[in-house]
Amino acid sequence: MRAGDVVRIDFGVPIGSEPGFVRPAVVVTADLVLEARPRTIHVVPITSNTRRRLPTEVPVSAAALDRPSAAQCHLCTVVRIQRVEEGDFGEIGAAALAEVRSLLGDLLDIG
Repeated sequence: MRAGDVVRIDFGVPIGSEPGFVRPAVVVTADLVLEARPRTIHVVPITSNTRRRLPTEVPVSAAALDRPSAAQCHLCTVVRIQRVEEGDFGEIGAAALAEVRSLLGDLLDIG
């Protein structure tokens, strides 16, 4: 697993506007951290509901995404590695990952 990979996560039952159920997400944890095989990873959920694109969303595409999609940076979260389903679902590419990380920096005021 590397930063920028698209994974399928079982987020469970959502409360309010939280991400929920099984859906794709992009891994944003740094590769250096991932090499240490952490028990949790940072992910940004992906939605196919792009009709009302928010300024906190980045358009993304990957092999496993069969329709226009967006990374919901405002919903960045930490999940246990056990929530990640097995499989190769592609990656979003370096440019999209850089845009996601830049937006995360802006959202957290650490950019």
